[in-house]
Amino acid sequence: MATMATTITRPFPSPCNRPRLFGHIHFGGPRFKEGVITVTRNDPFSVAAATQEFSLYYRVYNPSSVHSTESPPLFVVHGGPSLPSDYLYPLIHNFPTSRSIIFYDQLGCGRSSQPEQRCMYSIRNAVDDLKKLIFSLQLKKFHLLGHSFGGIVAYEYAKSNGMHCSVCLSLTLNSTPANMGTSLEECSRLEEEVRRELQLDDKEPHEASRMVQDRLRKRNECRTEEMPDSLKDAIENRGTTFGPEDVKDYVAYPPLSQFFPPVLLIRGQYDFITETCVEGWREIFGQDSSSRGNAYREVTMKDCAHYCHLEDAKNFGDQVKSHLFINDY
Repeated sequence: MATMATTITRPFPSPCNRPRLFGHIHFGGPRFKEGVITVTRNDPFSVAAATQEFSLYYRVYNPSSVHSTESPPLFVVHGGPSLPSDYLYPLIHNFPTSRSIIFYDQLGCGRSSQPEQRCMYSIRNAVDDLKKLIFSLQLKKFHLLGHSFGGIVAYEYAKSNGMHCSVCLSLTLNSTPANMGTSLEECSRLEEEVRRELQLDDKEPHEASRMVQDRLRKRNECRTEEMPDSLKDAIENRGTTFGPEDVKDYVAYPPLSQFFPPVLLIRGQYDFITETCVEGWREIFGQDSSSRGNAYREVTMKDCAHYCHLEDAKNFGDQVKSHLFINDY
């Protein structure tokens, strides 16, 4: 069982331009509460099959509303894998203080523990950690938003939750692939497309790679003129043990239960999570969805890529707020 703690046991690298923390107040920003819970792993390579304990960091903005029945909280799951949740914090500026927004760093990144053994990581373990955190926060009703890989964790949580005491009122899949293998193939295709466009035959390999990555960033990742600080910090401090190649075999399958929350699929027009990457969601939710009691809606955000909440914050916030509002009860 997860246990509560009140102190951060593993400090997060702090660039000089990171906003200071003062108690439970983000200096110059909204009030938040932070803490850690303990999660466990069994080491299959240990002779004694010993259980190891790790810390999972979480942060709750507008904490006084976390148990609101009129505006249940929004639980946000970051992507990567292992990209710390900092890049998602700007979401808070698009929501009223009457709704709590909950973030956490999955194991392997950010302020959470970062075990070096690959056996400690899996989608199933990530889902179990999410369940423990929701239980620890005593959430009865909430909304769930997963960005990129975080959408996979959120979807698998919603599939496994069923009719348990904690009710997931809605699910937002933000730039989430239904098939990770297809996603990696599409990323490779886009990279090769950029290489052909740039005509790099006369460039040395390091310079050519830099130019390709820069073009991909501005075209298919985040189409802001400069990379936002929150995203830059997250990328610089991402975990190194668990990554996309570790989940390349993931394929989404339909939920077995007829009880499933309404789904909003939202992605950018130029997202590297392409139309091909989300076809699986349409097959799962777009056909005979009424038989499972859920609703399904897609939004493609114009002139955006993979980080819509940073590229067109207001429009993204409005789309998500609307989805939450109509499913609050």
